[in-house]
Amino acid sequence: MARKTHKDLKTTQYSKHSVFKLGLLSLVLSPSLAFAGAWVAEEGKGYGKLAFSQYSADDFYGERSDLEEFNGSEFSYYGEYGIGNKLAIYGKIQHLDFEQSDTNGASISNSGLGDVDIGVRYQWNAEPFVLSTSVLAKLPYLYDENDALALGNGQEDIELRVLIGKGLNQYGYVGAEFGYRVRLDEPSDEYRYLLEYGFSVNQNLYFRSKIDGIESADNEDFANSPAGNLSLATAFSVGKLELTGGWNFGNAGSDGERWGVEFTYTDDLYGDNTLDGSRTELALTRVF
Repeated sequence: MARKTHKDLKTTQYSKHSVFKLGLLSLVLSPSLAFAGAWVAEEGKGYGKLAFSQYSADDFYGERSDLEEFNGSEFSYYGEYGIGNKLAIYGKIQHLDFEQSDTNGASISNSGLGDVDIGVRYQWNAEPFVLSTSVLAKLPYLYDENDALALGNGQEDIELRVLIGKGLNQYGYVGAEFGYRVRLDEPSDEYRYLLEYGFSVNQNLYFRSKIDGIESADNEDFANSPAGNLSLATAFSVGKLELTGGWNFGNAGSDGERWGVEFTYTDDLYGDNTLDGSRTELALTRVF
């Protein structure tokens, strides 16, 4: 057996060191990776995203022939913050603007604050893969569910979710999520699932893709859409393809703070008893 020379050993060590650095870059320098679903922020660290999105649909999955068009826009803020002991809190607040028209020429609209999401996530382990669980509460207290075009379905939801993630060194990361959402009033409970892949091209540019799905448990009390809003049926299923490109400005500061921008396109791939449309989003991100 040939003995490795000092040069061979040095080359091997350098190669391993390079791979390690590339993997570290992919997991630290991109908010899409450092704050992917299963990973939990360290104590005092966090992530925020201020976003504007627009959604449009002129088709419907199911028996609904009177839809002319549905348009919605949203200003939202999502944030998460590490509170220590592998625990983080997160949440989202949103301002919505909806308009819906039918084939008879009738049109209704509404705007205001929508549901508020508040959750907590705990990371159980990091190797050989990241495993976390989360509990989320959806709170419907900032709007009137009886408006002509309701901004939400007007009831509380509680969601339990298992999140799995795996870093792939210079090849980015993969993630999967599986959850069950209990809807406390008439609407059907829901199975939730998500598959994700993301990677960093360099220290600034990154990409992310997701398949994000909801499957109705079909245990609703009765089938309808709250106050006529076709995006809020009491029982529906949908699968969405999400494609994101992001750019981080400059290098991370000494405190780890970094700003960035993201553009996301989402398309409704399949569904039942819900709108069939697409969504675009522009967001400002901050890692700290």
